[in-house]
Amino acid sequence: MRNFLAFFTLCLLCVLGTSVRSDAQSTALPMGSHPIEPTDWSFQCFPGSDCGTNGSWITTTSQPGTVRLWDSGTNWSDFNTAAGVYDWKNLDTWLDLIAEHQPRAVIYTFGHVPCWISTAHCDHKGWGNGHSYAAGPPRDLTSSGSPTFTAFVTALVHHCSPAGNCVTDYIKYWEIWNEPDLAENWTGTATQLYDMFAPVIPIIRNNIGKAIVSTPAVCGDHTSWITSWMTLENTNGRLSDYYGFHVYLKEYTPEVRMGLVQHMLDTKNANGWTTTPWMNTETGYQLVTFTCSTQYTAEDCRGQLVRWHVLQYAYQGGGGGAYHVGWFNWDSISLEGYDTYYYTMMQWLTGATFTASCTTVGTVWTCPLVEASGATALIVWNTAGDSQYTPASEYVDYKYFNGTYGGATQAITRGEATTIGVVPIMFESTRAGGDEEVQNSDGS
Repeated sequence: MRNFLAFFTLCLLCVLGTSVRSDAQSTALPMGSHPIEPTDWSFQCFPGSDCGTNGSWITTTSQPGTVRLWDSGTNWSDFNTAAGVYDWKNLDTWLDLIAEHQPRAVIYTFGHVPCWISTAHCDHKGWGNGHSYAAGPPRDLTSSGSPTFTAFVTALVHHCSPAGNCVTDYIKYWEIWNEPDLAENWTGTATQLYDMFAPVIPIIRNNIGKAIVSTPAVCGDHTSWITSWMTLENTNGRLSDYYGFHVYLKEYTPEVRMGLVQHMLDTKNANGWTTTPWMNTETGYQLVTFTCSTQYTAEDCRGQLVRWHVLQYAYQGGGGGAYHVGWFNWDSISLEGYDTYYYTMMQWLTGATFTASCTTVGTVWTCPLVEASGATALIVWNTAGDSQYTPASEYVDYKYFNGTYGGATQAITRGEATTIGVVPIMFESTRAGGDEEVQNSDGS
């Protein structure tokens, strides 16, 4: 992963998928696309950020249903400090926090070989690859596995915090390795990584009820590496339930970037994994800074956050859509002023089911769905800016973002033209009720 302000590494892309939906844990809803669940959204935190190892939970109003443990003081090198020696204090903090914030699913991502067992050299000067951890395979790795790594995984799955919160109760999703296609994360071969995990996946499955395992999460467009991995699983035995990759927006719009997502999915399907679902568990704007490209307006950046999630969940009508989309780094949600947008987006989509892929006519995009209430809806935006759009006569109001948590709702007459723009709005066939703000088109 990329270094973050010289202190933190950065995952580029990740995905999970399973051919059978399983409970994330006893109190958390399963990840899935039909309908979208709270656990289909995730966050993760760096050490030193406003959540995690300092003992405090995420402070934003937005509260996705999954936390991903990566670069959060929970890597192999953080725990396994010497042969047979483990320091679990960071894990204990996370386990206790997670237990306090239920229902919650957890993804644990493997990575960072401890310096003392790696074939690579570490100078022990600061944090990072070659300093506090290494990318070289373990020295004891053979075709039968790494006894050191096997011992670590065995200890990990059996661990409980002093408060009695156990890995077996709270961590159900396991990501085999973070971006092994980058030399900063893994300098061994795909075969060596497979050999290292082949003995430990049964340990995880035998000890973690309904455990779900992901392929190594590779960077977007690194199809050759993930193809070699799928070949190993096809030939030597499946380890994974999910197919994983990481795609960031970088300087692209969501509409353009979906081409890279499709390329990765075409690779999955071409290798006989057509029915294996996928998740993008690490995404965001640009790398390192985690901010939206300055070539876009603030309004477009806010719209891109929403459009990027909608396009992935709606891919192939949800049937081939993302089973999970995880935002990295979570501080960027609050620091960049996206909290009300993320929160409102979750309110719109949780419990909803997309019924067809998003389509475009010119620069206008439309995405049909059924809301949790059962009402039909249509998410619409125009990448070129403001224009007039006349929805079908079945739609009687639309939801929109207005900088508040939950947004607002505007009543319309049937067939009334409405202004759309770079920030999506959602037309509804049944008028919203409850405590939401509902206005007639004349403002009354």
